[in-house]
Amino acid sequence: MTISSNDVVLAESGILLRGTGLHAESYFNPLIGGNVSALALQPDGKYLVGGDFTQVDGEEQSYLALLNTNGTLDRTFHPEVNGRVYAIAVQLDGKIILGGDFTAVEGQTRSRIARLNADGSLDEDFNPVASSYVNSFVLQPDGKILVGGNFTYMGGQLREYVARLNSDGTLDDSFTPNPNREVSALALQADGKILVGGNFTNIGGQNINRIVRLNADGSVDESFHSDANNTVHAFSVQADGKILVGGYFTLLGGQVRNRIARLYADGTLDDNFTLEANDRVYAFAAQTDGNIIVGGNFTSFGGQIRNRLARLYADGTLDENFNPDANSYVSSVILQENGKVLVGGGFGSMGGELHSGMALLQNDPANATSLKLRLDTNELQTSDGGGA
Repeated sequence: MTISSNDVVLAESGILLRGTGLHAESYFNPLIGGNVSALALQPDGKYLVGGDFTQVDGEEQSYLALLNTNGTLDRTFHPEVNGRVYAIAVQLDGKIILGGDFTAVEGQTRSRIARLNADGSLDEDFNPVASSYVNSFVLQPDGKILVGGNFTYMGGQLREYVARLNSDGTLDDSFTPNPNREVSALALQADGKILVGGNFTNIGGQNINRIVRLNADGSVDESFHSDANNTVHAFSVQADGKILVGGYFTLLGGQVRNRIARLYADGTLDDNFTLEANDRVYAFAAQTDGNIIVGGNFTSFGGQIRNRLARLYADGTLDENFNPDANSYVSSVILQENGKVLVGGGFGSMGGELHSGMALLQNDPANATSLKLRLDTNELQTSDGGGA
């Protein structure tokens, strides 16, 4: 087969996308009847999907679903959730933590946060109770659970917008940062420090705008200095300690940075990273080669047309061969161990082909990566070797 500079090889199970460096897998097409907000990988390779949908492949399945590796619905998994699911985390023991705007799971009261057993049944011993929606989780190595959202009470106690739970769902009384507005992004560094992003302008009694780093005990890390003029939606901590930040801001650290920026470990701006997006950045996923996949609602990235998905090289330049072309926003991105890219959002097509809410993108074999999901922290971690 002859390969031109503008085409990629059409794999047996894929759809050719011109000039993209990858294709969307045609066998994987679950047709979600609504928007996808959260994705998570299970140890068996199946996909947990959360969002605002009410159907999957034409069958009634509201707000939460489990898909087989080929994208078909796992009909043995059918927990009833009565509202939107915004966040999913899978524990080492296979239990599944859900966050969102629901008030009942499996017919029992569960206010915006719940835990399921691996079979989808409700964990009746876990019931923290949040006063408003939950949109983000990080699982700590010690089993504790960081929770972000729009709540002001958790477990009946004052906890404004961010909280930490013990592994049994009880409140960690030692963790009380109390920002003054919504938290929409959390990330855990290797040293145990916690990155927090959102729309707050005060935390721990200090005037700090929308981005902060906390010590492990929840106190403000005074060595980290940054400042955003609008919402922060996403973080990605690189292997070298630098931090990618995405959101809706146009200024970061007092300098022009449109919706994406990179910081040094102390929070100061990396002046060598100057790419811009023309609309919100919602999600990052890091490849083992250091490249970063970015999802959001942008249609231009680095001055070039990129519809809601883009890929950056490790040096911060744009990968000109990656342009999957989603027709509406991408809110979640996950990389599999074999290098394939799972994306979710509000789109109805990818690369001009019908893909409603979800798509599985096949990386160019030359760019295939190997990543593993660390279930103890719910972070994607690179591993040696290429994908299977």
